[in-house]
Amino acid sequence: MDSTPNPAPAPEASELSGGVILARGLKLAGETVAPGASLLLDGEVASGVAHLVVGTLARMAFGPVGVLLVAADSYSKSVSGKSLLEQFQSAVK
Repeated sequence: MDSTPNPAPAPEASELSGGVILARGLKLAGETVAPGASLLLDGEVASGVAHLVVGTLARMAFGPVGVLLVAADSYSKSVSGKSLLEQFQSAVK
């Protein structure tokens, strides 16, 4: 048996920095106000406006569930670069 302890991972590798947490929190708060807000904060105006329009239509057609799905898709795209559908497809593989 090896008696040397395993080195602990660097804090940066296992924890998010305060700035990243704050930015993601602002994006999430923005999504509660308007779908597409996180993309707009990233500077992706066309995609953000598209999510805003689709979110408004989804709210009229499907109520809170519709707008929640659009907001979740926008946040996912902003944070990971992948849409919800892409997230689910990669999880199934």
